[in-house]
Amino acid sequence: MKIYGFLNREYEPPAPFIKILFTSENLNIRKFLNLCIDTGASSTIILDKDARYLGLNLKYLKKAEKRIGGVGGLIDVYFIKDAKIIFRTEEGTHHEEKLNLLVGVHEMEKLTEEERALVTRLPSLLGRDIIGKFKFIFEEKEQIVLLESEN
Repeated sequence: MKIYGFLNREYEPPAPFIKILFTSENLNIRKFLNLCIDTGASSTIILDKDARYLGLNLKYLKKAEKRIGGVGGLIDVYFIKDAKIIFRTEEGTHHEEKLNLLVGVHEMEKLTEEERALVTRLPSLLGRDIIGKFKFIFEEKEQIVLLESEN
């Protein structure tokens, strides 16, 4: 099974991205997202921009005990327990992954205007919790972004 991604040229250098369909029955959400494929991220996470796009209300999500750190400093993290991400395969079929999806939000009121501008541009990430289930091929010169599996 092959799942092709794309090079997002909004970033310099261009970054590997993949289009997914995100669903949550409990939250009544079914929307497409573009995730940055990030081998440095241990977990798949929805960040500020996409959390707003999805209309997530954090009071309905379980808050994690610990904060996590990354670009933009420490952030509070919440869980979507019934999350599914659905990929379209090269063959035109769908491949589904169920996960406890993380949602990370920054405390915007504590950031400078410059930091807020940066944080609101950060993409959501496809992390190693999902990438590790596939062979990941990224060849920038050949413009190949591919998740491949025997299944």
